[in-house]
Amino acid sequence: MTIKDAKELGPEDFVWDFFCRSPEDSMTARVKAASEAGFSAVGIYLGAWMQLTKNPEHIDQLEHALDECNMALANIETLRGWASPSSPSEKCLMQESMVWEIAKRFHCRYVQVIGNYTGSIEEAAIGFGSLCDRASEYGLLVGLEPVPEMTNIDSFSIGVEIIERADRENGGICFDSWHLTRSTNQISDIGRIPDGKIFATQWSDGSLTKTFDDYYTDTLSTRVPPGEGEFQLIDMMEAIQKNACQSPIGLEVPSTELWAAPIEEAAEVAMSGMRDLLAKSKTT
Repeated sequence: MTIKDAKELGPEDFVWDFFCRSPEDSMTARVKAASEAGFSAVGIYLGAWMQLTKNPEHIDQLEHALDECNMALANIETLRGWASPSSPSEKCLMQESMVWEIAKRFHCRYVQVIGNYTGSIEEAAIGFGSLCDRASEYGLLVGLEPVPEMTNIDSFSIGVEIIERADRENGGICFDSWHLTRSTNQISDIGRIPDGKIFATQWSDGSLTKTFDDYYTDTLSTRVPPGEGEFQLIDMMEAIQKNACQSPIGLEVPSTELWAAPIEEAAEVAMSGMRDLLAKSKTT
């Protein structure tokens, strides 16, 4: 059985990230729905991997579905605890072992990390660099995602300072249209990212104001497909294209409404919205 190598994915490919659906949906169902909608790959969350390991037969089923649909398992989410002053937390090292296991079996391209960091920003950069070194043994890119309110790496300015201080070839940034909008909402922030250092994109749309005060609840339940909200997505797309971004196009649209819809419909509306956005960005 030959699994598609996610490292071959580029800016013409689309990734359906994990939180586009409820954690209750199986990875196999995700692969089939994403394939039908025109995606090249899916992402996985470490919590879902832990569930799969309880029944190894389900891992085999995932592998078979990827092979059958000619799909890749591209992205792994999410590592925390890497930015401690002295060494990674025990929990982080345990999670890392899962990441390496997934990457080795499924030829993934990318692992996503978020804060918090403790200590100084210099120490955070040392921790990030060390993580990148460990990930490089498995051919993985490491993308630092700024997340406002929930972490103290809450903007591109902080994220970029960390990756630049770390100075690792496989260390870069994850761009998420939701988190940019909810942090500074400044398109110019994308220009802070060094050229070629956007290793993943996660696109969604939404309202400019919160539906829920709690950030976690809001971000995991109220996103909408590109083009159905109020975000400056075309301007974001143009700024990212200027960055020489070579990563595949990721969709991350957590939505109570879409989680309740048939899985095939959720994949299709996300893809349709993204294709419409790309078409509009080329005509402006």
